[in-house]
Amino acid sequence: MKPFEKLTDRGRLRRIRHLAQAALDEYDLGVRQVRFLRHAGNTVFRIVEANPGPAREDSELFADGEYLLRICQPGYQTTGAIALEMEWLAALRRDAGAPVPEPVPARNGRLLTTVTAAGVPGPRDSSLLRWVKGRLVTRGIRPEHYRAQGRLMAVLHDHAGQWRPPEGHAKRRYDWNGLFRDDGGSGLPASEAWAFLPPFYVKPFEAVAGRVRQVMDEWGDGPEVCGLIHADLGVDSNVLFWKGEARAIDFDDSGIGYWIYDLAIALEHCCEEEAYPEYRDALLDGYSETRPLPKEHTEHLELFLVAFQVYLSLWAAAMAHLYPAHRDVLFKRMERAARLVRHYLAEPQ
Repeated sequence: MKPFEKLTDRGRLRRIRHLAQAALDEYDLGVRQVRFLRHAGNTVFRIVEANPGPAREDSELFADGEYLLRICQPGYQTTGAIALEMEWLAALRRDAGAPVPEPVPARNGRLLTTVTAAGVPGPRDSSLLRWVKGRLVTRGIRPEHYRAQGRLMAVLHDHAGQWRPPEGHAKRRYDWNGLFRDDGGSGLPASEAWAFLPPFYVKPFEAVAGRVRQVMDEWGDGPEVCGLIHADLGVDSNVLFWKGEARAIDFDDSGIGYWIYDLAIALEHCCEEEAYPEYRDALLDGYSETRPLPKEHTEHLELFLVAFQVYLSLWAAAMAHLYPAHRDVLFKRMERAARLVRHYLAEPQ
């Protein structure tokens, strides 16, 4: 059998389909269709049941008889981190009725399965989630979309601030070390990636890291300032809309971080648009309808926004070092990050 790493993309997908089938065998589903959606680290399939049964009470949120099957990328998240993600999603549905994917238990009651298939190296973690109704908004984005997202994020943060995760599972941390020293998913720690940044980026990026350290030291890391966050939620990605309601999907990058950092990421894609101040105010207004946000936190939103740019640049520098063929694309990401950082540092604080 040909080694997995020497297969074409199509050849790898054929073998991963065997993993998908092995995962589905762990559930009591009569499957009619297994449709490949995408491979971007994780491999994701849309699953349709042959006989889904009568409509459920929550059919406004979930498509009856439809699911998302995720075969996790090996090495990106630990099994414990993925298990915690599933536990949090289940708790968000159970405790808060939040509009998020609902994990489906396997026959053994677990929310996470581990599967193997011939010709695929190592075991892979997988999860099955009910399919959330909604659509991505790519055109005609308005402040109302950000206001709805703010309401959604307040629900997530409010729950995370009170929920006590089960012992034994840990998630990635987006504290100072998590942003600027640890491995952000590239396989190379950020502490080493600093050496691979273009030299003229280092000083401004260090200035941002220094300011972030000062703020984090002042705030501490109690539940009033941080907890489990989505860490990748934006109107441009991972937010679906259904009849005016915002719904969150894809919690793969969730971890322990500052509430304001999560809100900053929500604005990352639009921070250079003319309407940015309006979008920012709408997001924060929606959030404040449910959950108070201290002024001293909102005053640092732009700092955490550029902190994310530095974090992203360290990841890109590490990836460019490990995979030189992608260097040009990765360095373009850094160019935007450096522009945003310089703009922030030039503003009176």
